[in-house]
Amino acid sequence: MMRRVVHVVVRLAGWLLTPLVLIVAAFLGATVVAMVAPVLSTTLAVALVALAGLASAAVGLWLWIRLLRGSPVLQEALAVTPEGVPLESEVDAILGTAEQPGAP
Repeated sequence: MMRRVVHVVVRLAGWLLTPLVLIVAAFLGATVVAMVAPVLSTTLAVALVALAGLASAAVGLWLWIRLLRGSPVLQEALAVTPEGVPLESEVDAILGTAEQPGAP
């Protein structure tokens, strides 16, 4: 039973890596620009921080998807497709909705 719980937790954590990578990338991009923004006007600084966060999230997503597509081992470990979408069979297995043999 404990092995099953660990398996579920690891898979769920793997599926949450994509949004986590984007959040971290956006935060880092916005933080770097926010450190130099005080020398600018307030309106321009806010706009630049928002744009930097968006741009770094986009770059982070692009790099993450490239990593997933280039690594079948990572895809298998995280049970995701090359696009980062969880495999249906794994979702069904974790939720316990997989078809039972001989079930109507």
